[in-house]
Amino acid sequence: MPSIAIAIQLIKRTVGSRRGLFLNMLLPAILLSVLTGLLSAQGQQAVIVVANADAGELGSYLTAALAREELYDVREASGASDEDVKQQVLDGKADAAVYIPSDYTVSLLEGKHVPAALYRMNVQLWNASLATTLEAETMKLSASAGMVARAEGVDKEQMLPLLQKLLAAQEKPVVTTKHVGMKLGTILSNPIMIGILLMFVMMLVSQSIGFVMEDRELRTMARMYTAPVRAIDISLGNFLGSMAVGTLQLVIVLSLTYFVFQYDPGVSYGYMLIVLEFFLLAAVGLTTAIAGLVRDSRQLTQMNNLVIMPSCMVSGCFFPLSMLPTFMQKLANFLPQKWALQAIDRLGGGGSVADIGLQLAILLLFAAVLIAFGSAVLRPSKLSR
Repeated sequence: MPSIAIAIQLIKRTVGSRRGLFLNMLLPAILLSVLTGLLSAQGQQAVIVVANADAGELGSYLTAALAREELYDVREASGASDEDVKQQVLDGKADAAVYIPSDYTVSLLEGKHVPAALYRMNVQLWNASLATTLEAETMKLSASAGMVARAEGVDKEQMLPLLQKLLAAQEKPVVTTKHVGMKLGTILSNPIMIGILLMFVMMLVSQSIGFVMEDRELRTMARMYTAPVRAIDISLGNFLGSMAVGTLQLVIVLSLTYFVFQYDPGVSYGYMLIVLEFFLLAAVGLTTAIAGLVRDSRQLTQMNNLVIMPSCMVSGCFFPLSMLPTFMQKLANFLPQKWALQAIDRLGGGGSVADIGLQLAILLLFAAVLIAFGSAVLRPSKLSR
């Protein structure tokens, strides 16, 4: 088929030489993967070293309460002294350290407020939250111990068992929640990494369409239209070539980010590739439509700069869409990035491909409408002046 030959030729022009393979394929993929690794490393849990010197039960209770916090990687340092854990923070082996004194349980049972010591290099939002958590847990233990101490007919030997029962009862939630209906993950509340990936896909597609614009400027497209080749074959060939190049780039990027940099967005490699392939379809359609409205490659670059970055911002690629005004949230419905983010978010929330059928169908509709429009207006008669 002529369209296959046109697609192969476009692929060769993009990655057929060593220079093209490096600049158009490997270098962008490596740069994005490195950026992914850096950003994912920043999102790792803070390491908290906990030294529990308490001879009673409440020190262990406080350690367990800290370990339940998902923001922290709590590591117990058995037998470590106050100075030992403090030195680990100074040496950079831990982001913060907590030391529970030996008289923690006894002091609380006697009605004394003895907080655990917190060591940190400086005050930041995450360790301020840790300090608040420590204070809240200590106040809860102190209040519970006070209730037991004021109970009638309770001697000192009965206080600790009774306090343990009270704390166990407090751990059982009175109100429970049930997860039904829409499944939401964490992508929509923190979309920056996936948003950069979507913007990267759109920029790569723009690069492939740039070769089509070059054909029009050099009148290569005009000669193709005079040949015994149908217009639909020319459009289909350019489309298949752009999709093939984009798919290769996606596979390289995802392979590096998942298997080399160990980035885990909560979505499996296969599911992520499926969503990004549908988004790639929509991105090819959008860039093809833009290419049909401009006269040369310079105008295409300018239009892409005016479209790609603003559309990514409006669609919630860099910050939660809920932060935008209502009219801009409605405008995001007409941008493919929003539906790709929503699909990845639902997969991250435990959904399956069946749960994102609507999002994939909308991306496919974007692709069909925009590619049809771009193919209709992308003619060799529109030359640069």
